Amino acid sequence: MTFEEKCRKHWQQLGIDGLEALKDHIRAIFGKHEHPQYILVDIYKLVFPDWEQIEEINGFPAAGNDLWKLICNLFIEFDRKYHPNCFAGGAWLNNGFSVNKNLSPWEISFEKCRVVMK
Repeated sequence: MTFEEKCRKHWQQLGIDGLEALKDHIRAIFGKHEHPQYILVDIYKLVFPDWEQIEEINGFPAAGNDLWKLICNLFIEFDRKYHPNCFAGGAWLNNGFSVNKNLSPWEISFEKCRVVMK
């Protein structure tokens, strides 16, 4: 099974069957936590179905512009509410996905990301 097939199956198991379901799922992640570190982990778990078997990730996944902006704006809102004395959105800018405007708006690429399994 290819990585993309694993991701699709993982998203189906999570009930993500379209763009609106993906947006809702991402927004719900922000409602579950009070610290950006845990949000980042949940977002990574969303795109890496074998999260528990990963030892290391070298590089970052790339997101299409609309997906990247949605997540970035949610981090900014989250930080302004819960962490007003820190740089709003800093966790995403430092440790989140890179943005690739050559991708489709909601696409994710792992081209510059290497995963080392346990």
